[in-house]
Amino acid sequence: MKKKLTLAITCGALLVVTPAALSYGGSYGGGSYGDSLRAASYINGDAGKNADVDPNSSCYRPDQYDMQAFSSAASGNPGNNNVHNDACFLDDRGNKVGKNIGATFQSRGTGYISACPDPDGAGPAIRILRDLDGDGRNDSCYQSSYQENPALAAGNFEYHARVNNTGMAGSQDVNWGMDRDADGRIDGRDDDSIKVDWSADGKSGGWSYGGW
Repeated sequence: MKKKLTLAITCGALLVVTPAALSYGGSYGGGSYGDSLRAASYINGDAGKNADVDPNSSCYRPDQYDMQAFSSAASGNPGNNNVHNDACFLDDRGNKVGKNIGATFQSRGTGYISACPDPDGAGPAIRILRDLDGDGRNDSCYQSSYQENPALAAGNFEYHARVNNTGMAGSQDVNWGMDRDADGRIDGRDDDSIKVDWSADGKSGGWSYGGW
């Protein structure tokens, strides 16, 4: 199996990915972590590039709402106006944990997930980008561990994704949390979310489509 894997799941061709096929060592959801972890998802302002986001946004002080202008289609992925979504699992002392804890970013509404980076470069951790509902837009980013890559200067011990939109006005909700069976769907507990309102000028918001 190639280490970096992108899956598009449609009704016509269903590819089943089992936890055994995604074996990467270690365990999660038990041991010393138990169920005491708190999920924290936030929008990263990218050092001021996204001016609508609190520059101090972090797992400890999350800014979870953004109004953003569409990216140009010509800019490709992740998109010239993409929104950077980061996340952490925090233990009861506020420490970041997540080694070998599988987790998924899952998007609903407008937009799509435009980047789902590998957590550790050439290491054993994996990522899987999926289109769960077969509408042509990637809506699920599974990562088998937090980022732990000595080649990167920032972002270690957190999970990362980027979302984008090239012309569909409305709200995008991105939920993040544990995914024990690596199926690209959040288990339903220990989760947190962000919201992006997309428009042509980046100044419109307040849409609702039902959310999570």
